[in-house]
Amino acid sequence: MMYPTELVDMHRSVQLSLSVVLGLFVGVSVAFIATPDPTGLLPVVVGLTLTVALTAAFYLGINRAISPEPE
Repeated sequence: MMYPTELVDMHRSVQLSLSVVLGLFVGVSVAFIATPDPTGLLPVVVGLTLTVALTAAFYLGINRAISPEPE
C-alpha cells in the first residue's frame, strides 16, 4: 500500500518525537540514579550521552516493531 508523502513524514516526525521523549526520560533517570551527585556535571553528561544512545535505539526499535514486513 502506498502512503502519501505527507503522512510518511508525519509518521517519522511523531516516531522521532516519541523516541526523544522516551530517551530523555530513561537516560536522565538512569544517570541520576547511577551518578547521584545533584550538583555535579557528571550526571548531566551521562544523561545526555544515554539520551542520544537511547533515542537512536528507541527510533530503530519502534521502526522495527511497526514495520508490516516480516523479518
